[in-house]
Amino acid sequence: MDNEKMTTPETAETVEPPVAEEKKPKKGGKTAELEKKLAAKEEELTALTDQYQRMLAEYANYKRRTEQEKLQIGLFTKAELLTELLVSIDNMEKAIAAPDGADYKTGVDMVLRQFMDTLGKMGLEPVGVEGEPFDPNVHNAVMREDADGVEEETVTAVFQKGYKLGDKVLRPAMVKVAN
Repeated sequence: MDNEKMTTPETAETVEPPVAEEKKPKKGGKTAELEKKLAAKEEELTALTDQYQRMLAEYANYKRRTEQEKLQIGLFTKAELLTELLVSIDNMEKAIAAPDGADYKTGVDMVLRQFMDTLGKMGLEPVGVEGEPFDPNVHNAVMREDADGVEEETVTAVFQKGYKLGDKVLRPAMVKVAN
């Protein structure tokens, strides 16, 4: 019935059907106000997106920098330790070149003592001494024995020394424990 003409019986006239008028928004008023708000929100979104992207870039740079710093600290620590050990290596080479005899053993003992002192300066501590109470955190009991005159759960022999660095056990001592 959109474009059909209608005829009424009384007048026999042709009447066009009423056309619905489309409402067009008025420029000004609420539409202009909404357009301004939309533009402001778009600007705010652009600013926040930019801020977010900058923050992501800063975080990526921070992460990369900290990884590089960790690597540099690790290399520095290794270099410091190895520099300290070079003196012991030099003395060990001298001991190997020395002729056999009582002085040879004395020289090797001195080099070992120097080497252990250097590691001690770096924080390495030996664990596992005969006569101390058994501690499963720092000892690995591989044998048990009935020992007279020794309290139960006491280390009676050390097969291999253990070592710790601060509170961290690097290697537990391999020991024999009294029953």
